Amino acid sequence: MTACDQPTRMAGMNAGDTPTGGKTWPFVVAGAGIGFALGILISIATDVPLAPEAGLVLGALAGWLVRRLRA
Repeated sequence: MTACDQPTRMAGMNAGDTPTGGKTWPFVVAGAGIGFALGILISIATDVPLAPEAGLVLGALAGWLVRRLRA
């Protein structure tokens, strides 16, 4: 049996799927949207530069981590 014939651990999984079968991207998109909205509010209230961009990145990361911890 060659390496190509052996079943792999990742067989049948699509990009973005977790081992339990759920999708990760909705959590990332929701987190990014919430983070972006909070970043805009913080930017308006405090004049912090790049707050929306930081909120977008941190929100996407938080969404990814939430889905990863629940899987």
